[in-house]
Amino acid sequence: MNTKARRAKDLRLRREFHITLDQHDTVLGSQLKACAICGNIFNKKGAPLQLAVDHDHKTGQVRGLLCWPCNKAIAILQDNAQRCYNAYKYLSLPPFERIYGKIFTAPGEVGTKKRKKQLAAFNAAREKDGEKAQLQTRTRSKKQKSIR
Repeated sequence: MNTKARRAKDLRLRREFHITLDQHDTVLGSQLKACAICGNIFNKKGAPLQLAVDHDHKTGQVRGLLCWPCNKAIAILQDNAQRCYNAYKYLSLPPFERIYGKIFTAPGEVGTKKRKKQLAAFNAAREKDGEKAQLQTRTRSKKQKSIR
């Protein structure tokens, strides 16, 4: 980054977050130039990530450098550590898995053409193994009842 661009970035960081470019670069180095949450360094196209300065919207505390998706996730969870922890617990052992074991459906975003094709193939394969799948479900249900 040339001197003029560094000066402009330093001024913006001072104005927006009350930190210097040197402080930003020190934290960036301590994070190994990666997002503090996901650890990504590059975007999907292979270019270096532009990390955002994350700050608490209520208190203004500057926390670290995050990629856009992680920064957005923190915002959606309203900067609430308990919600983040609850999301972690939910993803680690979802209720369906805890109660029934792993149940699968076609991957992908509901309502897309790609998923509709995957769902059709998934359902066709399940119908082929229909009796086998029903037997496994019944066996799991009996196991769950005996556990209770």
